[in-house]
Amino acid sequence: MGRQRTGEDNVFTGSVPVGGATITAPRRAVTKPSPAPTGLKIGHDLIAQRAHEIWLKQGCCHGQDQQHWFEAERQLKAELSRK
Repeated sequence: MGRQRTGEDNVFTGSVPVGGATITAPRRAVTKPSPAPTGLKIGHDLIAQRAHEIWLKQGCCHGQDQQHWFEAERQLKAELSRK
C-alpha cells in the first residue's frame, strides 16, 4: 500500500517495511492524536521500529500487527512520561 496521509496532521494509514516484515498502522478515525505527556510527538518510524521489536520478541507471529502497534505506542509514551 504505502504511505497515505489524510488532511489531518500525523494521521497515517498504510504499511511500512521494517526489517523483513511489513508493519501495518491500524486504521483509526480521522482525529488529531493526543500529545505525548511531554508535548513531544512520537514519530511513526519510531513506533514502527518498536512494534517490529515486539513482533520479533514474541516469535514473529503474523496477524497481531495492531496489538504490536498499540503496545509500541503505549511503551514509548510511558518512556517519555518518565523523562
